[in-house]
Amino acid sequence: MKIIAIDTATDVCGITYLIDGEIIHTIEDNIPRQHAKSLPLFYEKLCSETELTLSNIDGIAVSIGPGSFTGLRIGLSYSKGLAFGCGLPIIPVPTLTAIMKSGGIINGTAQAILYSHRDIVYAQRFKIINNILNPDNEIAAYQWEKITPLIKKLDFIVQIGCNDLIIEKKNIQSGYTSSSIIAQLANEHFEEWVIDKPYSLVPNYISPFNIGVKKP
Repeated sequence: MKIIAIDTATDVCGITYLIDGEIIHTIEDNIPRQHAKSLPLFYEKLCSETELTLSNIDGIAVSIGPGSFTGLRIGLSYSKGLAFGCGLPIIPVPTLTAIMKSGGIINGTAQAILYSHRDIVYAQRFKIINNILNPDNEIAAYQWEKITPLIKKLDFIVQIGCNDLIIEKKNIQSGYTSSSIIAQLANEHFEEWVIDKPYSLVPNYISPFNIGVKKP
């Protein structure tokens, strides 16, 4: 299986080419507010440095959110452009699942957390068994104070952008986003996540309003 994966959910902008579970090439950089300009250049560079041709691709994977409003929109719009040109499906990959995978946790209960703004974060809980990520609740936005009681209860916390909010550092580690992780997850969950006709697909922005309605 051949997959192109795009990640623009955070300040990192990247694109990866994967064949049969193996990462062939990744081009990415931490470039806040430059995704719209850089992503097409990264794609052209990826094509020139590999034997990539869209006609041989099985699908386009993209980090679907939550994350940067503008970044998510740019990533999905570009993915749709590539997909529609050759009638390819899109594989939307949840950003928090990718963040959790970056933690390299094999077994345990864990929470993936991504900073939004002020004291608001996006969070999702996972049960991890033999390196298999099992979401344990829905993704939602919470005030940081609603998340902190869980830090001592769970085995791991994998976070991005929350350093200024963290007081108790026990069990907390920094995660990261990468198009290579998006590619790996898309390959693993292709049949489960693939959308053959993604015309109405939109980013999973997750409303930061109605904070604290659900238990994290």
